[in-house]
Amino acid sequence: MARTRNLLALILFLFAFPALAFSFEGKVVKVKDGDSIVVLRDTEKRQSEVRLAGIDAPEFAQPWGRESRAALKRLLQGKTVRVEVTDKDRYGRLVGKVYLGRAYVNAAMTESGNAWAFARYLPDRQIRAGQDAARAANRGLWSLPPEDRIPPATWRQQNPRRD
Repeated sequence: MARTRNLLALILFLFAFPALAFSFEGKVVKVKDGDSIVVLRDTEKRQSEVRLAGIDAPEFAQPWGRESRAALKRLLQGKTVRVEVTDKDRYGRLVGKVYLGRAYVNAAMTESGNAWAFARYLPDRQIRAGQDAARAANRGLWSLPPEDRIPPATWRQQNPRRD
């Protein structure tokens, strides 16, 4: 009886949380901020909002927020990318690793100093190494005075949205 109950629980779990490991290609039609894009999917002719996995970019209103979005926009706007979906966030956005050709965009954003490594959700060595290199070279947000280098999660806590 216990074995049957465990098997039933496993089956219910698998249906409730299907694996999200898939990929797609599409054109970036909008860069929302330094870690979120909207992609027009080639095969389905529909748009998907994608949050770049493993990074957290400054919010638009915080120091380096505008620069972060501008950097991602220069890199991706109007270009075809491949997205390897790893998850779905609480807002319903797909979360994934984004590639422009062979370039791993998530890591490029930390290496250019335009985002923090967000190891809590995707422990990725390339992303972490990019952040370490940017910090050592004082690139991007690491060129700001220390008091302005506020991680986005901390900034969001200190500046709650008034929706």
